[in-house]
Amino acid sequence: MSTIGIVTEGNLLIVTVTGELTADEAIAVVKEYYPTNLIKDVIWDLTNGTMKSISFAGFHEMAKTAKMVVSFGARKNGRTVFVGTNDEDYSVNKMYTVMAEVTGVPISYKVFRAIDEARNWLRLNV
Repeated sequence: MSTIGIVTEGNLLIVTVTGELTADEAIAVVKEYYPTNLIKDVIWDLTNGTMKSISFAGFHEMAKTAKMVVSFGARKNGRTVFVGTNDEDYSVNKMYTVMAEVTGVPISYKVFRAIDEARNWLRLNV
């Protein structure tokens, strides 16, 4: 279980995770915030959290949910960034992005080790 903080800055959703994120928690965020048509880009800030306890099946469910939610037009041309500070979290975050791409989620994904890098990438790649 984790603690999840939600902040919006215009059309940017920042999901700050503290502790071990579960697939169910991530899916709940996706279902609640992605389809609002107010959100285009998302930063999952895992600098104080991790997705390492999520199974392959959990990642698959997360990707299927994201694909279903955006299939109705939400987050058109959106981008999702995962931020994790250590090697293990970076690899886990990268694994999810590959799962989402293979599943056909029409969102651009990137993984960074620092929140500033994530924000810069979003700013520069409009």
